[in-house]
Amino acid sequence: MQLTTLFKRLGLGLVVVSATVALACGPTVTQSGNGNGDGDGGGGGVDGYVPPTCEGGTDLDGDGYGPGCPAGADCDDTNEYVHPGANEVCNQVDDNCDGNIDEGVISPCGDCNPDCTGDTLGQDPFPFPMPADDPDVQADGVGLDPNGDIILDDSNVDFNFMWIANTADLGRGTVSKIDTMTATEEARYFSITCFGNASYQNGQCQDVSGVDLSLSGMAPSRTAVDYNFDVWVANRTFHTSVAPTVTKIANSLYDCVDRNANGQIDTSSDHNGDGTIETDCDTDGQPDDVNTVCSNGLPPEFLGMDDECVLFTTSFAAPGDVGRSVCLDGGDPVYGGKGNAWVGTNARSGNNQFYRMNGTTGAISATVDLPFGHNPYGCAVDSEGILWSASQASWDDVGGFTSPGGRLVFFDVYVPTSVGPLILPPDTDTQFYGIAVDSDDSIWMGGWTTSDTFRYRPNRASFGTLQNGTWTRVRTSQVLANNTAGIAADLRGYIWVASNNAGHVLRIPQSIADGDWPGTTATLFDFGMPSGIGGAMRGIGVDFDGHIWGISHTASLARRMDVDAAGDPTGNYASVATGLNPYTYSDFTGYGLRNFTRPRGTYSYLLEGCPDPQYTSWVRVEWNATTPTDTNIFLRARSGEDLVSLGAWSGPWDGSPAILADPPLGPMDPNPARYIQVEFELTSDTDNVTPILHDFVIIRSCTSGPPD
Repeated sequence: MQLTTLFKRLGLGLVVVSATVALACGPTVTQSGNGNGDGDGGGGGVDGYVPPTCEGGTDLDGDGYGPGCPAGADCDDTNEYVHPGANEVCNQVDDNCDGNIDEGVISPCGDCNPDCTGDTLGQDPFPFPMPADDPDVQADGVGLDPNGDIILDDSNVDFNFMWIANTADLGRGTVSKIDTMTATEEARYFSITCFGNASYQNGQCQDVSGVDLSLSGMAPSRTAVDYNFDVWVANRTFHTSVAPTVTKIANSLYDCVDRNANGQIDTSSDHNGDGTIETDCDTDGQPDDVNTVCSNGLPPEFLGMDDECVLFTTSFAAPGDVGRSVCLDGGDPVYGGKGNAWVGTNARSGNNQFYRMNGTTGAISATVDLPFGHNPYGCAVDSEGILWSASQASWDDVGGFTSPGGRLVFFDVYVPTSVGPLILPPDTDTQFYGIAVDSDDSIWMGGWTTSDTFRYRPNRASFGTLQNGTWTRVRTSQVLANNTAGIAADLRGYIWVASNNAGHVLRIPQSIADGDWPGTTATLFDFGMPSGIGGAMRGIGVDFDGHIWGISHTASLARRMDVDAAGDPTGNYASVATGLNPYTYSDFTGYGLRNFTRPRGTYSYLLEGCPDPQYTSWVRVEWNATTPTDTNIFLRARSGEDLVSLGAWSGPWDGSPAILADPPLGPMDPNPARYIQVEFELTSDTDNVTPILHDFVIIRSCTSGPPD
């Protein structure tokens, strides 16, 4: 897969280059010309060079240059191959007497290695290739400007999946991966794995208390989709002997792990193309695994505990604490990245806690004690890195719920010790359910027992004033006599609220002023759920085409309502079956994280190195970019011998060049390696201002054996 092809899309008038530029250098010598010291001494010149006549001057080496010569002085009058106008050769000598050494002929590695090459993308006049042009390109949240350079563009998010937690499926709980464009189930996974962190102990699939996780009902509910479009699923685990857990599942095969070393990724897939995942293809009454032989002759579509895209499970808190919340922050406040997961306990007898889990490994790196009386039911992180947690009811000091008693709590994810006080809504009959952040950084919540919808607008003068915000209540109970549940914001300026009991959805303008509003402020739409079983529509979400998805707990169904650019239903619907009893009403598409928590975009490129049997050493990456104030471009890189074993990301580098072997951001490992993948992350803290990536080059060296 040497990427030396010139891709041309002549029908679109677009030319895309992915060129391998090899700059070969001659041997190290002390003279120019043919480098062997046997030039003709000026009689015929070397390589056709005819020296000028030197009259009245001194020309010791016969090249026509020297003190007093009409052609001018010589910078080395002892070497006939060194003189003004000579061809520059890679030899650590200033052959043409211009004051520079080896200019234009040195290899990209900075030496005279003839096997050092630079692979360039985006160099004028050729625009960057996009995923439709080149299968080795991935691009999310970026597009091309009129010059063919990479810029932020939130209309080009290349993701059309959502992740739904099926709380009662197969007795343990599963997660369905659903294509939002085709309304088909593409994969299904158990919501736990026996690998990673505290869940895998002493060679057994156990949690910290020794309970066999592979046999325990995890009761998953909330899901959160990260910047890599991987999913985190929180498992409530209603067991007095089992701690709550959180599991991460990879979206891309590049990020899965070939645990059985068979050279491929064994993972769930819809092999027969019917739009649903068969979990018992041999009809033996047990969930399939990698060894199942299906009666239809196809591979099993569900691999159970053998699925290699279920990356890890982390146990947290204590048995019986119940894990109900999961949300994601925006990553490092300077360098971005995947972001950390935050999971909260719900039923501790004392103060509940949030746990911060590393976005790559799942390792617990911090805990946050919450004010007494707050039991997290959902959470969301705003664009300033403030995590907001809503509670359905208050937890009293004798181990029981008090009702009503909805509360709101906040803390700074970058300074976890900064925790605000309980914020009480003005009405005492409030209980919260779903929670979402809108484009104004206001906090919206569905009201469970009240069937009303609530907004909290923080006072953002400082962290200490966040608690002094204003409340808005929309009395949606006047048009909807049942519980409101999940809630989501879109980029059109609307808030969408799920009706739990009647399969309806409410639409509220996010721009309404503070205060108490009648139910007529909201518009009610029938979601078209099956009659009789369409209730318990707990979840609502927005996909990256702007359409609205409702998740029915009782119908085990996900249903899409198509809306136009104005946010009005078009009358078109699509449905797809999920696993048993989906119970997801968090950001199950990643739309909120991408658009409201921290807008960003990525451009990644996969490159294969030198042909066998040569070894490829990846030297550095250079790029040209424009970064206006409050914008940044960062580079990460990883490598591997094959596409199922790419290593961990190195970086991020915030400026060119990235020297891949140098600490502290490197060394990239493994190196030498057959493949490299580079990823540029573009961020902006200012609306309508974007960084620009003009071009980049990946520099590598080929050797016949392992480098010294």
